[in-house]
Amino acid sequence: MKSKNPSFKFVLMLFVIGLVYINSIQLHAQKSNEYGSLSFNNAINVSGKQRMFTQKISKAYLYLLNNTDDAQAKRDLLTSQIVFEEQNRVLIQNCKFKETTDRLVKVNELWKNFKNLIDGQPNYDNAKKLIDINTDLLKATNDVVVSIISASKKSIQNNKNSIEEPDAIEDIIELETIINISGRQRMLSQRLAFYYFANQLELKNKNSTQMLRNVFHELDGAINKLLISKFNTPKIDEKIGLAFSKWNTIKKNASKLTNQEFDEAEVYKMSNELTKVFNEITLLYEKVSI
Repeated sequence: MKSKNPSFKFVLMLFVIGLVYINSIQLHAQKSNEYGSLSFNNAINVSGKQRMFTQKISKAYLYLLNNTDDAQAKRDLLTSQIVFEEQNRVLIQNCKFKETTDRLVKVNELWKNFKNLIDGQPNYDNAKKLIDINTDLLKATNDVVVSIISASKKSIQNNKNSIEEPDAIEDIIELETIINISGRQRMLSQRLAFYYFANQLELKNKNSTQMLRNVFHELDGAINKLLISKFNTPKIDEKIGLAFSKWNTIKKNASKLTNQEFDEAEVYKMSNELTKVFNEITLLYEKVSI
């Protein structure tokens, strides 16, 4: 039977087309607010880990100079390289932002020279070279994190009409900032130990002691930023309390750092434990829903 209203089917068709169009826009907005198959929060966390691995690898290399048979350090040196390369591959594979891709390519270029330097049995000549180039690779990995955060902000602004709550935009940006700060603490935990080992007599240069102090103060200051974050859940608060406990063990003995009075194995272990808890905190921040 034909419809009494001949325009009914036409109106219905327009309605369906409209729904499909609206849904496609929303889907595009959702996909545009992602880093490939990763969320931006996840991409910030993963790229932040790359900073940490540059320091963990360097720390393990210097530690093995005097502790040649330490099985854990050998594993750390090897596995950190594997994970670093794989994560950089994933970040490049998922990246659709030219600036970020360019920075990831630069990381790979610096990594080739870095990896060649740490290949083979650790020795003092290569250790000194490693100290000299370490910061270049660290800076390059940090530039990737900054670029991903910038890409996220642009994506949010481009799709702000699809976000129902205006305040959510500010919260998203603020959450990404705290993920970055928390993730950076992992790197600083490793870098502190790296410069402790770099401060030994055979490797020490005019900047070693000051660099160690700089890392110490940056790590100490950033913990307080995490403590007052509005995104803290009871679980995050619990983990931050644990981080404070581990950090205070080091902080109350700050003079032992600059005077090389800690046992090397103790410093190595403390840095890994501190990194682990900051990693747990960062992962919890990554999963916060807005």
